[in-house]
Amino acid sequence: MTKSVAFLGSKAAGLQLCKLLCSGLPNGTLRAIICPDDSSDSRTVLDDFVALGEKYGVPVHVAKDRKSTSSLLDLYGITHAFVHGWYQIISVGQGRQFYGFHYSALPKYRGNAPLVWQIINGEPEIGISFFAFSDGMDEGDVNSQKFFKLDICESICEALEKANGAMLEIMESQLAPFLSDKLEFKKQRHDLASYCALRTPEDGRIDWSNSATKVHNFIRAQTHPYPGAFSLLSDGKVVRIWKSEIESRVFFGVPGGVAEVRDDTVVVACGEGAIRVVSAAVDGSPGMSLRQIFNSLRIRLK
Repeated sequence: MTKSVAFLGSKAAGLQLCKLLCSGLPNGTLRAIICPDDSSDSRTVLDDFVALGEKYGVPVHVAKDRKSTSSLLDLYGITHAFVHGWYQIISVGQGRQFYGFHYSALPKYRGNAPLVWQIINGEPEIGISFFAFSDGMDEGDVNSQKFFKLDICESICEALEKANGAMLEIMESQLAPFLSDKLEFKKQRHDLASYCALRTPEDGRIDWSNSATKVHNFIRAQTHPYPGAFSLLSDGKVVRIWKSEIESRVFFGVPGGVAEVRDDTVVVACGEGAIRVVSAAVDGSPGMSLRQIFNSLRIRLK
């Protein structure tokens, strides 16, 4: 079967996948690169997609809605599409097959922000799945999966780096089977499925009544490049905790209470145990040191 392939996606990880497709597919197979309009997103790399398309002679389009996306797929006679970093609902079928990556071991953690939720839940091993799209959310048949360990001291930043690497390894290994119509898939165990709800920046508020381990996982799941876990100081200002560690010493204190202040760390009591704040910043006041932010043992983070 003659394949007419499109890439649909955005952001740095999508760009990595698109580069692999540009270099790995036979000349003329990748017919179009279609990106969502993410010009208002600081993470956009649209200019890099344009440069990539020019390098390989592949047209790049920005699709602002589902109708324009569908029209572009029709225009280029697309039979197969690889998707990564796409924010529109895709209508599967219509003589096309869509493939994508989900950053969890499907059927677990279907839905939104699966990496963040896995870290919040303290998962020691993260899965990556390459699957075929279906009408249901992340319910399609799975081709292959990879797994990697994530230590308690590693954050979403390291998780993304490892996940992106695993994604590229899977894609590289499956290009030849794809081209020869030998991709193999297995149905998911729907009875084992779990789901992730959408997260917003406002959902990053820390609940200090949780255990130190849960608070630490919550912080490392949402640090850079995400908006960050946050709390409120006594004056109502927002303080974002960018890096923490679990305190090994035994501390007793009111949850959210500052228990110790040093130049390089601040100990905050939790519902059980305590954490060490290693890096933090107050919204609108960059450059403040930890001692300046946490300037009193009377502070109770809310």
